[in-house]
Amino acid sequence: MKKIVFLFLFLFITCEFLNKSEVVLISNLDEIGSEYTDHILIDVRSQDEYDFGHIPNALNFDFYSETFQDTILTLQKNKSIILYCRTNNRSIKTAKFMQENGFKDISVIKGGLIEWVKNGNDINYTTYSK
Repeated sequence: MKKIVFLFLFLFITCEFLNKSEVVLISNLDEIGSEYTDHILIDVRSQDEYDFGHIPNALNFDFYSETFQDTILTLQKNKSIILYCRTNNRSIKTAKFMQENGFKDISVIKGGLIEWVKNGNDINYTTYSK
């Protein structure tokens, strides 16, 4: 009987371990364009940071907003999601939260916006009309 319980626990733990997916890090728009054809790009920085400069076509979901988690959970779990922030701190936390809530295809831009710009990629700036 002990062998059966041990075997059951071993299989359960192994399956749980295999189901845990690592956060995929991507480095540039070429990867986004070629491999990720139907993705949602999300900037998890504050609105002010986003306005100062963001990757083209990125949506802004403020990590520090009181409604952030609720907003994230409204996304379709079967979509390819690409996250970024300034350096990867908030985007990695967001990716883990999303994985814990059933999202399967989550990627993070390696090094955040800082590395994005260092690698020569473009960013957009929000313009204000007065």
